[in-house]
Formats: sequence, C-alpha cells, structure tokens
Amino acid sequence: MFNHILVATDGSDQADKALELALKVAGKARVTALLVMPDYDTADLAWATFTNGPDPQGLRDHLQAAGRRRLDAALRRHDPHSHRVERLVAVSDQPYQEIVDSATREGCDLIVMASRGRGMLSSMLLGSQTARVIALSSVPVLVAP
Repeated sequence: MFNHILVATDGSDQADKALELALKVAGKARVTALLVMPDYDTADLAWATFTNGPDPQGLRDHLQAAGRRRLDAALRRHDPHSHRVERLVAVSDQPYQEIVDSATREGCDLIVMASRGRGMLSSMLLGSQTARVIALSSVPVLVAP
C-alpha cells in the first residue's frame, strides 16, 4: 500500500507508539525514523561560550550525535524490527517543518507521528507539532493515539 513511511520520533514513550504503528502498517514499505533535535539552547550556548567548548558547528555536531544516540535507543526498544529502519537525525528549532521537508526530500508517501511527545501542558503552551505537520504536509499523516 505504501512505499516509504517516515516516522517522527523524539524518543519519548508516546513517540514509541508511533514507531510501533509505523512498523505494523509498513508491510514491505521502507521505514525511515526521523528524530529532530532542538537547536542549541541557553545551557548549550553557555557550555560552548564559558568552557571553551565547541564552536557553533561543533555544538551542532554534538547535538547530532546526541540525537543519533536517542534514536538508536528508541529503535532498540523495537527489536527485532529496528534493523530495517533507516535513521535520520536533524537539528532544527522547527521540528514540524523538518518533518514535512524530510518526507518530501525522502519521497515518503506517509508520515506517522504521535499526537504529542512533550506532554499535554507543553503542547498547549508551545503548540502542537502534529497539528502543524497535518496542516503543511502534502502526504497523509497517521497519528498514533
């Protein structure tokens, strides 16, 4: 039915439901898991500035590596199927845009994501990434309950 599924995850328990759902509906489709790390925050900037830490590119590389570790940990929870999942990690302050752009760039015909990942209070305060993806995506979005 689908050829290539993008599943968005942040490594949370809620996002694990989306990964599980994507693996169930995939059949023989390719599955790509995307984890979007927020760009460096105040703590990261302080680390880089006051401790002779990395330059901005080094900081982004650090965030990429942390994202890969988080994504690998999430996928390990879904053995034995995780071996067939391609991995993408991005650094962006706009996860919803990165999800939509990645789906387009990768030629995906379905996006699977959780209804929320940060918790209800944060979602209300920060806005729903899922709602933004649904509004912007040109491909169907399947939301895990």
